[in-house]
Amino acid sequence: MLDSRFHLRKIINGKLRFSIKHSVSRFFISLLIAFSISIIPEYSSLSYEASLMLFILSFSALLWMTEAIPAFAVSFLLISLEILLLGFHDFDFDSNSKEWIYFLKPWSNPLIFLFMAGFILAIAASKTKLDLWLAKRVIFYFGNSPHNILTGLMLTTFVLSMFVSNTATTAMMMTLLIPMLKNMNEHNPFQKGILLGVVIAANIGGMGTIIGTPPNAIAVGILGDNAPSFLEWMAIALPPAILIVVFFRWLILKVYKSTEDVININKVKKIPHYDDSTTTFTKIPTIPSWKKALVILVFTITVLLWLSGPLHHIPTPVVSLFPIVVFTIFGIIDNEDIKEIRWDVIILIIGGLSLGAGVSKTGLDEWIGTQFNLEGLNIFIIVTIFAFIVILVSNFMSNTAATNIMLPLIVALVSGLGDSIVSYMVISIALCASCAMVLPVSTPPNAIAFASGKLNSKDFMLIGLVAAFVGPIFILSLLNIYM
Repeated sequence: MLDSRFHLRKIINGKLRFSIKHSVSRFFISLLIAFSISIIPEYSSLSYEASLMLFILSFSALLWMTEAIPAFAVSFLLISLEILLLGFHDFDFDSNSKEWIYFLKPWSNPLIFLFMAGFILAIAASKTKLDLWLAKRVIFYFGNSPHNILTGLMLTTFVLSMFVSNTATTAMMMTLLIPMLKNMNEHNPFQKGILLGVVIAANIGGMGTIIGTPPNAIAVGILGDNAPSFLEWMAIALPPAILIVVFFRWLILKVYKSTEDVININKVKKIPHYDDSTTTFTKIPTIPSWKKALVILVFTITVLLWLSGPLHHIPTPVVSLFPIVVFTIFGIIDNEDIKEIRWDVIILIIGGLSLGAGVSKTGLDEWIGTQFNLEGLNIFIIVTIFAFIVILVSNFMSNTAATNIMLPLIVALVSGLGDSIVSYMVISIALCASCAMVLPVSTPPNAIAFASGKLNSKDFMLIGLVAAFVGPIFILSLLNIYM
């Protein structure tokens, strides 16, 4: 027994050393390539500060792509490099220069509070089981025929993903799907269909609001004063998102036809609330009804205030403080819940905002823009190319990191073509990032559904390739009309 434990420990330690060694090598290779791209060549009309920013941009992009260090750590690193290399002239740290503070401003960006409010609302809904309650109600409202069940599942997932992370939404929906799948014929193709339907709705639903997915938030931060409001974003993003989901509903019903005319969903009613922190699934205490009512009330007020901003003129970030304060006062959110906020995602968003700020401050955006003559070129073709690039990259890395890399470059390329063109391209690329789902590991919803054992890689390949081509068509075409 001791020998086997020693052997196992030896294997684990060996793999750990290999992993660390591999990460270190990727880190220094990325550093060397970034240095070779930005510092060694002598670019005409590129200032010294802009060349340093090009180094930071290249180094950050390579680290995000190679995953040499965690994605959030790249954000910390790039901000530190901006402060170190650009915050003090000639590295004179003894001066009274305050320029370094500029690179910390993204930490206080109002957008961060908006995204934090989204996490708080999601945690409150999960703690009070309102998300599960809503899902169960919707499913029974639609009925038990296959096409109605698929409609109910996709609609519920889509709406929840607009305000709750697609990871949490998919995990919650799996609670409903598991007993439903057990009551279906084992060889019924529709089992795969409803799983894929939930995955698609979770990935695409986040397009609908600014807080739905991090790429949306990064786009809004990059656009700054020209960014759409909460309501304007929904008016722009919801139509293509709805069309994509409706198209996939049709496709799933064609490809994964049910061999059963009626699906037994009665067991969904009996789904108990369990404490997931234990393997024994101990039942948790009944949640007071007043807490559920308060969450519904606060959620409704917050969303309505976000949507009616043009009427009352209360800044969206200020509205975002409302649920945070109310939930903490009434004990719905406590210290442990605050720890559950996806701080890594927030830090990643901050890194993207800081990267964009540095590119603009050093004039790197203007220099990049002068390297490509886009006059006379069709803007639709340009944005289409970038859309496919961001989808391709997002299939192999976080779509948040991919958006962090792409959007500053896009702004730099088209900044001279007018604010409307910049907004059209930035929003389009951010939305297209949500269409990356070709691999089981491309998005968390994909991975969660794949873990069910009912799907294989070719199923994701099908929906991923369709999304990669159909998604941009709907997004770019509709945005071209609206914007």
